[in-house]
Amino acid sequence: MPGEKGAPRLGGADTRSTWVAKDPARLRWEAQPWKRQLRHPAEYEHPVARQALVEALVTEGHGVDAEVARFAGVLEDRFYVSIAQVVRFADGLTRRLALARTDDEVLQLAHLRRNAEELAERMIEWANAGRL
Repeated sequence: MPGEKGAPRLGGADTRSTWVAKDPARLRWEAQPWKRQLRHPAEYEHPVARQALVEALVTEGHGVDAEVARFAGVLEDRFYVSIAQVVRFADGLTRRLALARTDDEVLQLAHLRRNAEELAERMIEWANAGRL
């Protein structure tokens, strides 16, 4: 199980070639001091095997986070996910909220955004504890 002494980390190989040092979504996240922050900023782009993360979340009883982890950031990378991808996904939902036409759309997007932000905070917590 991740986090136990001697347990494997969930990280994988970085398959992406270049990254922007500070994307706007990350800047907005870091500007909110009430949100959990990373001790080591390099962990933002650290890729984690998506399936391993989902399995670890399910094992620990975080079914909603696992569901979000299955698809958050999948357009960037199908097999790996990073904290930055989840933060960008949540940020994109914020922009989509402004375009929602019905109350139902607003509620669904707001709920999904909250779940994505909670997943990002859990991933940050795990990264800070050396579990990610």
